[in-house]
Amino acid sequence: MSDRLGTYLLKDRRTGKEVEATLWQSIDDRHVEDFAQKWKPIFETRKTELLKRGALTAEIAGEHNLQDSHWEWMRKVEQRRDGLAWASFAVEAEDVTQGLMFVRMDAFAREPSQRNKPIVDIDLVATAPWNRFRLVAEPQFKGIGRLLLAAAISLSVHEEFNGRIGLHALPQAESWYRDVCGMTDLGIDGTGMRYFEMTEAQAKAFVS
Repeated sequence: MSDRLGTYLLKDRRTGKEVEATLWQSIDDRHVEDFAQKWKPIFETRKTELLKRGALTAEIAGEHNLQDSHWEWMRKVEQRRDGLAWASFAVEAEDVTQGLMFVRMDAFAREPSQRNKPIVDIDLVATAPWNRFRLVAEPQFKGIGRLLLAAAISLSVHEEFNGRIGLHALPQAESWYRDVCGMTDLGIDGTGMRYFEMTEAQAKAFVS
């Protein structure tokens, strides 16, 4: 069962107004149902459109903000539901799931100033397709990624990791983590993805 962590404000880009959003820990059945019934059809429709134009390569998927569209949130929730190392979060607004995140708490830092200290590692994080630039003409809500990142930092503080977090970034999000969130870019690792970490000082700056 999900625990309600609080109510926050998101900006609706289409109207310019602020809308209340609820942050939940953990991902519940209704959240994965929203993914299956509301997110996935949009992903599949867009991929079908792109396939009609030619091969749907990883590069093209990235250009249209679809690189994570194959993530099976329902299967991940089922596999990780009782795992002590895992935690998950969901953001709801207007009675619909707007963002999802899985983190693990058995990882250790690589950044030199905090090497081998425990961190919260963001394993999967995604926003609903209607909130994505390049996927839809007019993205709706702004602030979901920032809210989920703040949730990971808060969990890190709760676990006495002092706000330290890490993650592998999809290519289209690299500049956001580096330039907007202020995370340290540690380069491309053995996964083929670029790895970022946030130090205690960076976490404090981000939440302030």
